[in-house]
Amino acid sequence: MAAVPKKLKFVLFGMGPKINAIAATVLEFLGLGCLVVGIIGSVQQKMLWMDPYGWFYTTIALWIWAIWLWFCAYTAAKE
Repeated sequence: MAAVPKKLKFVLFGMGPKINAIAATVLEFLGLGCLVVGIIGSVQQKMLWMDPYGWFYTTIALWIWAIWLWFCAYTAAKE
């Protein structure tokens, strides 16, 4: 792999692997919380601020974002 310029490295990897890993962990727990709220709303058939499908879509988006941050943390740590 070719060397990444320093200015571009900050844009790609942010503050570094540790911050990306912490942010990914936080997003995973937020996604888990959204999943639980979505399940509870679905079981009770009530809208808990959003409909249950909205909570599930939010969960999917947070988990995809967390996976991306884990990938960035891994790549930044590898550099």
